[in-house]
Amino acid sequence: MTEPSGIDRDELSRLERRAAREWTARLEVELIAENQLRRSHERSREVELLAAIAVIVNDSSDALAALGAAARVLRRHCDFAVSHVLVPDDDGAFVTSDIWDADPTQLDFLDRVVSATVDERFLPPRGLPGEVAASHLALWLPNLSMAANYPRNAVITGGASWAFPVITGIDVVAVLEFVHPTPRAADERMLQLAPSIATQLGRAFEWQRMRHKQDADRTRLEDLLAQRDEDIKGLKRETRAADETRAAYLAFLVHEAESSIRLLTARDDGSDRGVVESLQAVVTRLVAAADGSGKRILGERLLCAPDEVVASVVARYADGPVPIDVVASGAAQDFVTMLHRPSVERIIDELVSNALSHAGGARVEVRATVGAQDLTIDVRDLGVGYTWDGNGIRASGGGGLAQAARLAAALGGSLTITAQPGGGTLARARVAARSGGPAAWTVRSQRVLLVDDNEINRRLAAAMLDRIGLATDVVSGAAPALEAMRTTPYGLVYMDVQMPDMDGRAATRTWRTVTDGATSVDVPIVALTAHVGQTERDLCREAGMVDYLSKPFGIDALAQMSRKWLDRDQIDSDQTAPAAR
Repeated sequence: MTEPSGIDRDELSRLERRAAREWTARLEVELIAENQLRRSHERSREVELLAAIAVIVNDSSDALAALGAAARVLRRHCDFAVSHVLVPDDDGAFVTSDIWDADPTQLDFLDRVVSATVDERFLPPRGLPGEVAASHLALWLPNLSMAANYPRNAVITGGASWAFPVITGIDVVAVLEFVHPTPRAADERMLQLAPSIATQLGRAFEWQRMRHKQDADRTRLEDLLAQRDEDIKGLKRETRAADETRAAYLAFLVHEAESSIRLLTARDDGSDRGVVESLQAVVTRLVAAADGSGKRILGERLLCAPDEVVASVVARYADGPVPIDVVASGAAQDFVTMLHRPSVERIIDELVSNALSHAGGARVEVRATVGAQDLTIDVRDLGVGYTWDGNGIRASGGGGLAQAARLAAALGGSLTITAQPGGGTLARARVAARSGGPAAWTVRSQRVLLVDDNEINRRLAAAMLDRIGLATDVVSGAAPALEAMRTTPYGLVYMDVQMPDMDGRAATRTWRTVTDGATSVDVPIVALTAHVGQTERDLCREAGMVDYLSKPFGIDALAQMSRKWLDRDQIDSDQTAPAAR
């Protein structure tokens, strides 16, 4: 093989250098294209992140709920294990808001972070939250074991954390914190985006303050309207009192006129027939005036037990010389009905008083009878009675009796007076009364059942219920919840709405048809839902749920809801615990 000439060697070297330059240039172009593609992808993710935050802020009616949702989105975006929201206390220290979110694979790490944070108070510039609040800047700690200002590293022994403040005006209204179990280099682009995200989240607080102001204005207007309503009610009460005074005076005139009629009729010589007829015409007009032209009493109806109402009136005459026999209505012991109690008691009192005055030495019987739409009170004296010809047309045994007739008519009923074959008089008062059914549900148990298919939610909510002081059982779905309610008596059930297989509404409808469970069929079932629109509330109530608790919730909301349905005065809503997501 011949050696290349000097000229050939020079040409070969030149071609090799040229090929090397072209290869280097190609690598540079590919690297530039790859970097541009990476930056384009990162910018696309950042745009999606900012758009998601904007949607959260615009759709939320609660600023803290918006922060919780935004923290969850940011945690996933930067691939951190735990997110947390802190808020300022009265003294300016930043404390937990009970709003947490975590990677489902990092629940043990979540427990460590919660235990290290729940009792901490970060007064600026103490700790990462306090330092962020003091500086108004986003900060990143790439290695917590080497951080100088991180008081929780006795429990959180390593990892990374970053945080940024949410500011409205010049005030830091919240701090969003993110923690990971392994060290992480600072993401400069994330730190640059944090102020824009914080500005969007700050609008949620501004809008909430605006809504609060609108609510306050609306409340003032409602108070003014309520005051006007009270003024109108006062005028109506004065009018009603005047009507009652007029009716009482007219009833007295009726009584006096009929006494005169009886005296004139007793002569039986016919000489006073014209006078008697004239007096009877006057009495008829007076009774019509006393009736008040068919007016109805519109006072408040209350749930009352008929037997108890009758007994309370009869007890006033317990020391009298004439015995009174009270016959029970036969209704169940806890039966109640809707009554305008003062008027009903006044009717019964007048009938009993009138019967006693005509009973002589005999006795008086009082009986209450409950109907589907009315209540009937029978009062009978076994003495001489107080009836005469024509008495069945109107109650005309005395002034008070006329008032009883007017009240019965005003209450949608009537009063009849009839002579009895065995002697004496039967006064029967009937008033309209809507059946109220059995007495309201009463607590049978102080044990609580928590139903949620999300393990993080169950852990956090169970921790709060434990701090409140309630014995709680926790299940992960509708089927185990129904089985638990069949075997264990619960006084309150917290039911997640969105669950696989059978959702919370279907489970509630199923339980309302159960007849043999240990838990009462009408146990209060409270919906746990992230959707708090009117449609969702209506669907929950139609399914048989009595109330709802919006996710995420804290220990104060949980304690208030538990007290509402369990009526436990010892619930301490001032204690703190992590909140459910």
